[in-house]
Amino acid sequence: MSSPAPTDSKPLSRRDRLRLATVDEIKALARRQLADAGPGALSLRAIAREMGTASSALYRYFANYDELISALCVDAYNAAADAVTEARDAQPADDPTRQWWALCHAYRRWSLDNPADFALIFGTPIPGYQAPPEVTGPAAGRFTLVALDIYVAALAAGAADLERTHVPPTIKLGGLWRDLLGSAAADHPAQVAGLLLNAAASLRGYFMAEIFGSLTDLVSDTDQLFAAHLRTVMTGMGFEPRLVDKAKARAT
Repeated sequence: MSSPAPTDSKPLSRRDRLRLATVDEIKALARRQLADAGPGALSLRAIAREMGTASSALYRYFANYDELISALCVDAYNAAADAVTEARDAQPADDPTRQWWALCHAYRRWSLDNPADFALIFGTPIPGYQAPPEVTGPAAGRFTLVALDIYVAALAAGAADLERTHVPPTIKLGGLWRDLLGSAAADHPAQVAGLLLNAAASLRGYFMAEIFGSLTDLVSDTDQLFAAHLRTVMTGMGFEPRLVDKAKARAT
């Protein structure tokens, strides 16, 4: 996950190219630390030592530890959003049930392939770190909007029905939902958001058990179990069971 280059056509100067390369190297070493020892072990001093430079030199690129963590979070959210967007776009535009099925499988694949990034944005909070909404919010909101748009399309098409769900329409949402989605947060009933959040929590719990728990030792075929789990999640969201089974059959 490299730092994005500017969108204009003006070629980068050698200085700018070197800066981007250094930022990418810092991030790559930080991700390796995350993978080896977890977020709590991330050390700017250790990164500087591996780069053969003084730790003070890193502050020319990241003002502090929190800024580096935030940059890694943004990259992780964007990578996850890219994965689920690609999965959605590979399915028929008029079949939100297949899109949702594909999205969830892509989300799982990304989580299994990138456990350190998954833990960083969805795992145990890093002591003392508070993600700044203005920095991480747009990337996190982008990831969330992909799922929300599919679910809203399923409701509009009759592929899902709120009457088949158990999340009450009177649920109250917190300010973070509005921070993540901006004006889009007001476009849909709170019940829709509640159902989406409920599904997300269920999926992440499964991924946690699969990545960090003993699920793979308890069950020999976690793919089969996940398909059953996903069917439970989707029917709980009001998806038509017949369409869910059809989406599953087409994916196998």
